[in-house]
Order: sequence, then structure tokens, then C-alpha cells
Amino acid sequence: MNWLKKKLKQFSDKLNADDDAEISPVPVQEKATPNSGSPAIKKDRSFHNIEELKEVAIGAITSGIKMLGHSNSRITGVAFHSRFAESAIENVAIKTLIDDPDFLKQVKRAFKSKDVAYTDDFKLEVLHNSPLSDKVTKIMDGLGAEVLTPGQTLKKVSARVVATEGITWEPEYILESSNKNYFIGRCKDPKIENGPKIHNDIAFVGIEEKDEEQYKINNYISRAHANIIFDKDLGAFKIYRSKFLNNPSHKIKIYNTSQNDYAGVSLSQAAVPHILKDGDSICFNDKIVLEFSIIDQKM
Repeated sequence: MNWLKKKLKQFSDKLNADDDAEISPVPVQEKATPNSGSPAIKKDRSFHNIEELKEVAIGAITSGIKMLGHSNSRITGVAFHSRFAESAIENVAIKTLIDDPDFLKQVKRAFKSKDVAYTDDFKLEVLHNSPLSDKVTKIMDGLGAEVLTPGQTLKKVSARVVATEGITWEPEYILESSNKNYFIGRCKDPKIENGPKIHNDIAFVGIEEKDEEQYKINNYISRAHANIIFDKDLGAFKIYRSKFLNNPSHKIKIYNTSQNDYAGVSLSQAAVPHILKDGDSICFNDKIVLEFSIIDQKM
């Protein structure tokens, strides 16, 4: 508790610093004037208190739902992506916000004002050290908000994974919204060097299994490269870099050209996931590609 108070005091001191203090300006969202459309962004101010941070966070969420009004989509959660470490004062501040019942009420009021529905188990979550912090709707430098709607109005969510570069044992793999951890790699049941024998649920044909020329491309994927699991709190599938992937030169990068994401997001840490979206292309070492798509199924 003392640690939390100390962190909040540090953040408060940072927000309430004198104008001549050496603090990098952080954009703050001004209230919109009548008929002005979206709130304006001023680039010459810093957040002065937690209320301003709250206002900009609400503005970012509202921006994220502007295309969902009067649709069948239902919000299942909001993920706040932070590039900072878990103990950073920025994370402590946003965590304080999402734990505030009044903030949650304001978020829901913002949804209702835009005629956007949300689920009864709607969640707010902070993802620290997130590679998406600068790719989602911006709150401040290094912190952004992402509105999640993977389940829409249906009761069950599944996903399909298909290899478009590289050759898998099966033509497609169906992922269910359960607690199962889907492992991705070369060979069905490979032995990890200096590690255990594992089972790959999404398995690329290894040259060790079929010594044929066509399967040599699969050498570009590790025997244990990544894993996908469904997050029930967020209502979304997440992909992680494998904990057995010790060589930093092995790459995982996710693109989504349907959402104009051509730069991609790299997974470089096993503890930091990427929240998969419909249409994501998962690239391994710039050679192997899995296409991820959401399947909505009625109960």
C-alpha cells in the first residue's frame, strides 16, 4: 500500500510540475466546441491532474467506437496498451483509473451516447510493455486504448488458422475459445534442445519427418516458435512468443493489411502478447505465414 501511495504521489508531482520544469509535453484533449466534431488535440500542454488524464482516456475510447454505432457489435473490453514497465508511474495512474467505479460508469455512458452495446462482463485491462502502445488510439505518448469486439453479438467465438507460406500437416486449424494453449512450430512432436518433448497443435511438416524438397521452407520456423490462447476476460485470442525460443534472431511479426497496418508488430518478449484480430498475418522469420480469421458461431 505504501508503494502504491508513493507511485501515485510521483505521478501527481509529475502532472502538477511547474511550467518551467523539464517535462516533455503530452497532448491533452480539449472539450469540443459546439458542432466542432471530434475533440481537438493541443500539442503544447501537459496533463495537470488525473482528471485530465481521465478525460483524454474517455476521448480515446469514444474515438475507438465511432464506427460501431447502430451496429450489431458489442464491446467486450478495452485494453490500455502501455510501453512502460508495470511499476512505472504512468501504469499506476491508468490502473488507478480503471479501478475507479466512476471511470467505468463514464466509459459505459460514452458507449450509450454512441448507441454502442457492451457485454455484461465488459472488462478494462492494462497491458504493460505492449508493442501496440503507439499503434492504437493515442491517450498520451507511450499509452493508447484499444476497443475489443471479437465476440460481437454471438455466444461462441472460434478462429481459423491457415498457412499461406510454408506447409502444415493439416490444411487448416480451428481454434476454440477455451483454456487450451495452441502451440505452433515445426514437426508434430519435436524434442526441444536442452528441453522437453512437446506437441505442436499447429504443426509445420519437418524435414525430419518427411525428407522432401518441398518441406525445406519449413526450416524457417522453429520447433517451438509461438503459442495462441483465448483470453476469456478480453474475449480475444492472444499470441505469445514461445518461452522455448531463446534465439533472439528468430522473428515473429504480425501484420493486418485490411486495417492498413503495413509496419507490423514484432513479438520480442515471451511475456508480452499480441491480441489477434480478424485478418492478421502472422509471419515467422519473414518466410512462413499463418493467416488468422475469426469465426463467429451461434450456440
